[in-house]
Parts: sequence; C-alpha cells; structure tokens
Amino acid sequence: MNRDYDLFEKFPDGAPVWRQHVVGLLNAREILKAIASSTLNECFAIHLPSKDIVARLNVKEGEELVFPPPVTPW
Repeated sequence: MNRDYDLFEKFPDGAPVWRQHVVGLLNAREILKAIASSTLNECFAIHLPSKDIVARLNVKEGEELVFPPPVTPW
C-alpha cells in the first residue's frame, strides 16, 4: 500500500509552505529532490495522518524542524 505524502518548503521565518501532494515514498523522495534543487530553503516530506517526516533536504546544521504556532482568528 502506498501512503500519501505532502511536500513542504520551510521559509526562513519558519513558515512551512505546501508545495505538492504525492503518492508513494519513492515519488515523494524524487520530487522533493527536484523541489530542493531550486531553493536553499529546507524542504521536507511528511505523512500528515501520522506526522512522520520521511525526508528532509537542505537542512542547515543544528536546526530542528519546528512549526510556528497556528494563527487564531479574532
């Protein structure tokens, strides 16, 4: 069974920006490589239901993957 993965780019301010949805781990890794080759920002693939991060590219040494807190409406 192939899992669904979402690919994100993490901007310098820490905000993750969704780039693409893919099916299958091999597809996720290959497409993430292509995305990461066009930016210096960190890129990662995640299985959202389990929150498993399965690949990270362009990771700066000593950095952790930290999501900013969600924005709450007024």
